[in-house]
Amino acid sequence: MSSLRLHDCPGDDAADEESIGNDWLEDRGRSRRRERERMAARVVDDEFEEALERTRSPDPAAAVTALARYERELEAALERDDGGESYRAVFWTYYEPVVESIDAVAREDGWPFLLEVAEAYDHREDGTLSDATAVVANVVARSVIRARLTEGVDAIPVAALTYLGSIPTFDDGSFEIAWEESQHVGWAIGHPEYSLEETVLEAVEDDDIWAGAATFRALHTDQEAAAPLYAEVIRRADDVGFVLDRLAHLEGIPNWSVFPRGWDVDAEFDRHFTLSLEESTENQLREAITEIGYDERLPEDWTLEDLELRW
Repeated sequence: MSSLRLHDCPGDDAADEESIGNDWLEDRGRSRRRERERMAARVVDDEFEEALERTRSPDPAAAVTALARYERELEAALERDDGGESYRAVFWTYYEPVVESIDAVAREDGWPFLLEVAEAYDHREDGTLSDATAVVANVVARSVIRARLTEGVDAIPVAALTYLGSIPTFDDGSFEIAWEESQHVGWAIGHPEYSLEETVLEAVEDDDIWAGAATFRALHTDQEAAAPLYAEVIRRADDVGFVLDRLAHLEGIPNWSVFPRGWDVDAEFDRHFTLSLEESTENQLREAITEIGYDERLPEDWTLEDLELRW
């Protein structure tokens, strides 16, 4: 074990030590990922692997079959008596491939296909989320953002937004990834037929972290509309520290969580997404922070970076 300690590694300055530490963490991450993939391959049946192979070219029937088999494999993995190891291995090994298979068809066939998939996995009809919800929510979120960036917010179907916006109501704490993917509904702020404000302010009563996360995404697309909403979330949130922590990481290159998992949005749009706060936006946020007295915990000349939670 001593060989893993940084002070035993070569290098005689802090930069070398940091580099070595990062390399070791990356190696460990790759090793654990390979181990997880091997476990997943042992757990799933051949029919699922074959179903995934058939999605290499966009095909609606193949993609939907892969999604259904993915859900079935997760249900079977959860029944194994191994503390959830098999479930996690299957979930993470095949999550992005299944997402990509549905997304590839959605990009060709558009909203009719995707909304049909969402209807088939509608938690509002089933009364509960499923192991497939995260996949569907990821692809719906990608399509919401694509529509926003290429056609405008009016082009987003209301059905897609009500699907995403209703997920947290049905989450019992067991579907964290679906809960996270649903936060991308924030990209729809300003929609003429869907009120993100209403969704967020209803959520803040029971789930202020979700409300803050959804509004955080809204700040990346329409600061003028999102700033007063975020300020109101700050005023109403019980767990305001987590809501404010996001603001410490707001400017510059967006955090990966602003976009659905596994989506290389920069490559797809051939641009680098960055954000700079407008003065009026920051002023509204600072006023809300001062109004609730949170500034008393901060340095006298505090900036948004000082809002980062430190453990």
